[in-house]
Amino acid sequence: MTSKRTSWLVLLVVFALIAAACSSGGGTTTTAAGGGEGTTTTAPPSGGGTTTTAPPSGGGEEMKTDFGVDVESKTINIGMLVDLTGIFSPLTTDIADAQIAYWDDVNANGGIDGWTVNLVIEDTNYNVDQHIEKYEKIRNDVVALGHSTGSPTNVATLPKYKEDGMLFLPISWYSGWGIPDFDGGLALEQYTNYCIEAMDILGFINEMGGTKIALATFPGDYGQDAAAGVKKAVEFYGMDLVYDGEAAVIPGQDQTPVITGIAQSGADWVFLTTNPSTAAELMGGAAQAGFQGMWTGSVPSYDFRLLDSPVAPLIDQVYYQPGYNVVWGEDVPGAAKMQEVLTAAFPDRRPSDAFVIGWVYSISLHEVLKTAIANGDLTRAGVVAAANSLTGIDFGGLAPNQSYAGTPNEYVQRAIAMFKPSLEKYTAAGGAEQVLSGEGTTTGSELVKDFFVSDAAKDFEYTEPCYQL
Repeated sequence: MTSKRTSWLVLLVVFALIAAACSSGGGTTTTAAGGGEGTTTTAPPSGGGTTTTAPPSGGGEEMKTDFGVDVESKTINIGMLVDLTGIFSPLTTDIADAQIAYWDDVNANGGIDGWTVNLVIEDTNYNVDQHIEKYEKIRNDVVALGHSTGSPTNVATLPKYKEDGMLFLPISWYSGWGIPDFDGGLALEQYTNYCIEAMDILGFINEMGGTKIALATFPGDYGQDAAAGVKKAVEFYGMDLVYDGEAAVIPGQDQTPVITGIAQSGADWVFLTTNPSTAAELMGGAAQAGFQGMWTGSVPSYDFRLLDSPVAPLIDQVYYQPGYNVVWGEDVPGAAKMQEVLTAAFPDRRPSDAFVIGWVYSISLHEVLKTAIANGDLTRAGVVAAANSLTGIDFGGLAPNQSYAGTPNEYVQRAIAMFKPSLEKYTAAGGAEQVLSGEGTTTGSELVKDFFVSDAAKDFEYTEPCYQL
């Protein structure tokens, strides 16, 4: 089948995606509205050095602890280094709020064997210096990081994580996070990575009849990790890379050279690794220049709020959206509890696919802490050991099951799904006026291809990061 084309001009209006104000609706953890600081809550730090302390009841097994755990109150402090005000804040604020709602619900229902999880939240603004500064602020008060936004930010802070033996769940899908020789076995990566995701997407493009690819990405371990996967898949499928814009998209700079390169490339598909507002700028500019091909890209390149913008009709016609998990409103076994809890926490908030990401991340961390508690070891080393022992974490259909035992080539997640944004579906449900307490809420995405692994990804030997820092 050949790629569908459209022949129109779109007048792109400059717009920004704004993170909604949000709060936990109870409990002890809240995020701040865009432009503000995250509210930080901390239980008394346990201090340095390993201690072995009996539980308050005086019976049962003793619990090993060192940092961020208070045995008397049975409180576990988990750090959250979140982009609440930077370029990915619409995505990451929703992720963090889903995590807040998850743990508020767990704590309200007895915690984990009586242990309460307390989230210590800081805004990093997707800024390397600020990320490091905020980590320094909380590093002695937490036993692990349940959310740490960004590829460049986490890469820059990795030496400190290694120094502390700190488990972290990166909101980043860099292919280095699954390689213990790179991350020291400290990153509990979720989903597939940018490199393998790109291979799967190009497998989908191959099925759709696409042969000529234009590539445009941010520089660094986000954009260039995806670019490495695109180039591996182009070779695997015998495609033509007709425009190579790897690392050519610089946030905040004039994108005219990239737009011109895409428009003049003759590509039938464009692959983007950017943020959503930049993706919209490139798509609108290329359409104005007469480009008529199809578009797709790494998961963080798209946000459903683009359907509220002037570029929405173009998105509807030409964009295909990959997914590491199902979208909001999908009917899978794990969705009912998630939707119930989030609707109760945020009845007046809009639905968001990023809520699903936050929920899935919380399930993984829950399994880690449950295992560490069962092992009687809530030290940082004990939490890391628990994480690296997990196999077959079941997300109730929200995402493919995930394991961490064995070799990277054995446990790396290789599956994604493909969706098509539908402006008609989104508008019919109420568009931007939707709230979680309403009926039939949706972000407008329709499933095109359920979770699959492409031939290129299936045959890929994953033994090192695709993009070498």
